[in-house]
Amino acid sequence: MLVACLVALVVLLVIHYYSKARKYLKLPSPGLPLPVIGHIHKLVTKKMQEDPVNGMVALYRKHQKNGMMWIRSFNVDLVFIGDFDTLNYLYNLPDMQGRIGPVFKPTVEHERNLKPGQELPGVLLSEGSVWAEQRRFTLRTLRDFGFGKSGMEEMISEEVQLFLEEIRKSEGEPFNFGNKFNLPILNALWTVCVGQRFDYNDGKLLVLIKRMTEWFQRAAAPTALLVTAFPWLFKLFPTLLEYNETVKVQHDMLKMMTDIVKDHEETMDPNEPRDFTDKTLNEIKKTIKGDSSFHGSAGRQNLVHTLMDVFLAGSETTSTTLTWAVLYMARYPEVQAKVQEELDMVVGCGRLPSLQDKPLLPYTEAVVMEIQRFANIVPQGVNHTSHRDIEVNGQLIPAGALVLPLMAEILKGPYWGDGETFRPERFLDSEGKCRKDDHLIPFSIGKRQCLGETLAKAELFLFFTGIVHQFSINPEVEGQLPSEDYVNGVTILPKPFQLRLHSRV
Repeated sequence: MLVACLVALVVLLVIHYYSKARKYLKLPSPGLPLPVIGHIHKLVTKKMQEDPVNGMVALYRKHQKNGMMWIRSFNVDLVFIGDFDTLNYLYNLPDMQGRIGPVFKPTVEHERNLKPGQELPGVLLSEGSVWAEQRRFTLRTLRDFGFGKSGMEEMISEEVQLFLEEIRKSEGEPFNFGNKFNLPILNALWTVCVGQRFDYNDGKLLVLIKRMTEWFQRAAAPTALLVTAFPWLFKLFPTLLEYNETVKVQHDMLKMMTDIVKDHEETMDPNEPRDFTDKTLNEIKKTIKGDSSFHGSAGRQNLVHTLMDVFLAGSETTSTTLTWAVLYMARYPEVQAKVQEELDMVVGCGRLPSLQDKPLLPYTEAVVMEIQRFANIVPQGVNHTSHRDIEVNGQLIPAGALVLPLMAEILKGPYWGDGETFRPERFLDSEGKCRKDDHLIPFSIGKRQCLGETLAKAELFLFFTGIVHQFSINPEVEGQLPSEDYVNGVTILPKPFQLRLHSRV
């Protein structure tokens, strides 16, 4: 009797599981998901663990239909989009601008103040009115303080000079680029945001950046979906999968931002805002509408989280791209030589390259674009979600599904022909001029496209050209090229490598 009851209970649970998934069962997928774990067994194979980026592409190509594939990870539904036109349509839909909640919980203070149904703070994970208001204000204010203006280039160029001096200290010796770009890349943005820059030898910050890189890796692991799927599990067992350590990194960053805001409140002159933080505090002080995301304590929480969003995005993505850039220059010396030839002809040896040189450096610009395409540093982008069912290409994407771009397919798939080959010439026309390609979307696409794109492009160009102009980049051991193997995460970093740089000037 007991066995029969247990069997009946299991049958009922399985029926309930598949009845809840019935809308998804019409989507292309790797087959029927298993109860409780879904398709997780497809994500933890040896091949997937060794090379998750290409493993996911292989899975997609085998099972996709109409540019999409559904994967259920535990009870979280993921819809991967590998077709550019489909992604462009979805990411521009007003109803597809939602976000899932944070992978890791917010601060205790914010958790206490967050009401059921209330939007999350900041610009990265917020949605609805909070996202629209915060993004609009952030873009406008950053422009006021130099985004896209000559003053911003001057700040970046100063950082380039300082970084080149740092490299010269180890000229000819093995140089490890791991986490070396984070601080100089962040500094130009951080000067605008909080009126200060970081010293390259700041021990506390170096530790924080190292831990932040680990945070990015944990946040992208398949096990991280456990936090989204079963949040109660980590309340009961906070040390499970080192969840407590991951939360601590996030809270350390938030504390740093909170201290910055407090310091600004104590020292600011409302009539002469020094930076983005002062300008936002002024906006908070004058806001009297209770439903505004700038009102009172909610305004301060949004400021703290926006600063953290900027800190994360501003230091990680561009620095990771530059790390791949120097690796590729060592692996493709013929490309490096052609960039140096063009730089020598246009810039000469008496100064560093500037943004004004860019139109005269078509091959160099094509190389930068090819680095962004080939490196594919954010292989699954940032998720979007909708609060209503969305129909596209004859398929229904149910409300609440996480929609993610499969960037390896979009940036390196069939559209490019030889997408697995590093070939900058693909971005040059028959006259040798640099040509844009709408399918190159390293900053994503649509209404939530990266708001720091202008700055990131300027930093990427100035740092890359500055290094290649001043130094010859060589493998640590002659004839042994650095590996393109990577460490998986929200962004993918090359595995640790060292290069030897020799001065050209």
